[in-house]
Amino acid sequence: MTKTIQALYSGEPLENELLDIEFPNQCPYCNTGIEAKHLETYIATYNNVSSLYSLFFCPKCEHCFIAIYDYSNPYPTRIEILPNSRNKTIFEDKIQNLSSDFVSIYNQAEIAEQSGLNHICGLGYRKSVEFLVKDFSIHNNPNDTESIKSMTLAQCINKYIKEDKIKTLAERSVWIGNDETHYVRKHDDRNISDMKQFIKALVYFISMTLVVEDAASMNPKK
Repeated sequence: MTKTIQALYSGEPLENELLDIEFPNQCPYCNTGIEAKHLETYIATYNNVSSLYSLFFCPKCEHCFIAIYDYSNPYPTRIEILPNSRNKTIFEDKIQNLSSDFVSIYNQAEIAEQSGLNHICGLGYRKSVEFLVKDFSIHNNPNDTESIKSMTLAQCINKYIKEDKIKTLAERSVWIGNDETHYVRKHDDRNISDMKQFIKALVYFISMTLVVEDAASMNPKK
């Protein structure tokens, strides 16, 4: 959608110009389709190249963001929106309540991967598995909380994870994650994509276990 706005010259605050610019139709924070609210636009020139910097407000998540336009011709062309849009996995409430740290760490690893930081995002995914598995183990064994926190992840999996599917997925996710931290890989045929698939399945089976646990807590009504 194109609208007319008033742009201010950064070096001459008393001067302004009416310009037609294309408004963003998606918020880079919440990734929601929106009708952005324009707040301010400034014209800045550097090395004889002029650009527009427009500040917008998202009515959905109430964040502000910036759209940058090339102003080298009479019709400004949008070239970038800041911050860059990030797609984060949304986890259901049962997982969020079980391990909010897992959700936070996993989402940060996604941001690193989307930013092209492929050499470090694997470490983040591996760390997220540790928090998920240990928080799940603590949930099932609250009396052993301090012991679970201090032991290695491999020890935790071997001692406290009884379900075969969850154990297999956790172990294999850790194997790939460990490869991301070492000079020599032990599993050359596997990569971060495989690890993310294993974590996705791991989350599913843990979530289903929590659902069954919730159902079992119901008492029959007389």
